[in-house]
Amino acid sequence: KSSPPPRTRRSPARKSEGAESPARVDSKGKGKGKAPLGPPDSVIEAGETLHECEDQLVCKCVLDQTVPYFNGRIFLENKEQIGQVDEILGPINNFMFSVKMKEGMQAGSFKKGSKVWIDPNQTLPMQRFLPDLAISKPSESGKGKGKAKGKGKGKGKGK
Repeated sequence: KSSPPPRTRRSPARKSEGAESPARVDSKGKGKGKAPLGPPDSVIEAGETLHECEDQLVCKCVLDQTVPYFNGRIFLENKEQIGQVDEILGPINNFMFSVKMKEGMQAGSFKKGSKVWIDPNQTLPMQRFLPDLAISKPSESGKGKGKAKGKGKGKGKGK
């Protein structure tokens, strides 16, 4: 008797090489990322440099009633990007932020008091981070909060 020929695995049929879709998608169905952003239309003063710390630049925020985004792009006045906001720290009325420097930029090369700038579209209003001070109105039925319903009816352990 002769043994059957060995089985070989076939690779699945491939799509034609020339018909690649224009949008690149990874295995999870998500896009590969955004194209690099160019310089913004305008920039506003975001802060003043204080010192360098672990290859990052620490800046005192001078924005009035706004807070920079995390990962918001930080620029020089000429719209050259120097890095991104990494951390926001300090009291809410006098906070600072750290800038993770872009490749090729050195945090130590900035003098104390140098100004840094941000795209105004990459800031949030300060109100978003403050507690809501609105006074709640009493309910229409006139009843207070009172005791929670369904509690204290003697259905627990030992009663």
